[in-house]
Amino acid sequence: MNPIFLYMIGLMRYIFFSFVCYFLYLLTYSGIILAEKIDLIESEDITIIAFGSCNDQSLSQSFWKNIQAYKPDVFLQIGDNVYAKNKNLISLIDAYKDLKNNIYYQNFSLNTEIIGIWDDHDYGKNDGGKNYKDKYESKNIFLNFFEINKNDERYFREGLYKEYILNDKNKYIQIIILDTRFFKSDFKATNKINTKGKERYIPDFSEDKTILGNKQWEWFEEQLKKKVDLRIIVSSFQVLPKDHGWEKWGNFPLEQRKLYSLINNTNHPYTLIISGDRHVGALYKKELSNNINIYELTSSSLNKPLKFKVEEQDSMQIGDLVVSENFGLISIDWAQSIISLQLKSPYSTKTNSLLRKDILFNN
Repeated sequence: MNPIFLYMIGLMRYIFFSFVCYFLYLLTYSGIILAEKIDLIESEDITIIAFGSCNDQSLSQSFWKNIQAYKPDVFLQIGDNVYAKNKNLISLIDAYKDLKNNIYYQNFSLNTEIIGIWDDHDYGKNDGGKNYKDKYESKNIFLNFFEINKNDERYFREGLYKEYILNDKNKYIQIIILDTRFFKSDFKATNKINTKGKERYIPDFSEDKTILGNKQWEWFEEQLKKKVDLRIIVSSFQVLPKDHGWEKWGNFPLEQRKLYSLINNTNHPYTLIISGDRHVGALYKKELSNNINIYELTSSSLNKPLKFKVEEQDSMQIGDLVVSENFGLISIDWAQSIISLQLKSPYSTKTNSLLRKDILFNN
C-alpha cells in the first residue's frame, strides 16, 4: 500500500483521537462547566442568600452598601438588572457599563458572590421571548458583564439556564436558574386592558406554547432528581400567583401544571421559588399532594417602585403586598432547622422586615 496513503490515515487517526481526548479533558477538568459549585465561608451554622430585581442603573446605587451589611454568602440578581434607555444593544451595553463602573456596585461585587439571570429589560425587549431578534447578541452581553468563564456551557448552547450548588459545611443548597425569556412563546394579549385580572394577558391553554422550551424542560427535570438539603428555583417572573393579568406562569396553565407535577414528584417537602419583575414584593404558598409545599418570595424592586397605587391580594398570597423598594433575604439556620424568608428595605439596615415568614423544615 502506498506509504503516503498510510501516513495520511495515521495522521487523521492521530488528529481524531487528539480531538476526542481534548474534548473529554474540557468536559472533565478545565472544561465546559456544567454545574457551578461554590464552597461558602463558614458562617456559624447560618447561610444567608440575598436577591433582588429591577435596578435602574441611572438611579442611586447606594443601597448596595446596606445589603452588604447583612453579609450575604451569595447575592442573586434575578432580572431587570439594568434598563436600556433606547431599547437597542448599544444602549444595553452602556447600561451594563454604568452599573459595572458604579463604586457601590464595585465594592459589593468584590465582597459578595454574585449570580445572575436576565428578565425582559436586560434581555432587550419588554415582555420579550423567543422571537426577539437580538437574543444571541444579548446573551453574549450578559455573559461578558457577569464575567462568566469562557468554558461555561452557556457559551455553547442556547439560553442562560444554570445550576449552582452551594456547599455550607456539607449542607447542600441547589439553586436552579431558569431562563424564562430565550424560549418563551408570546403570551396571549387581553382584550380588556387594565381590567382587574386581565390587565395585559389572559390564560392560553395551547399545547404548543412554552416558557422553558423542550431542552430546558429536559434539563430541569434532571436537576430535580438530585439529592440536596434545600432547593431554590429562580424564575424571573412569578410562578404561583393566579389572579393578576401581568406576566406570570399562569398565563400558560399547562406549563405551570407541568412545573407543579415535576416538583411534586421530587418528594422534597419544601421547594423555594424566588422571582422579581413586578415592582412589588410578596410571599405566596401552594400546597401540592404528598405534603409538598412551594413557597415563592417575590422581591421587586431595588430602586424602581411603581408610581401608581397598587391594590392586589392574590389567592395564593400570604400577608400584605410590599410596594416600597425591597430586596429578598433567605436565612437558613441549620442548627434550628428554620428557613427565614424576608423582604428588607435596601435603604436602611435598622428597620424591621417589610415581610417575614419563618418555616420549620426537616434538616
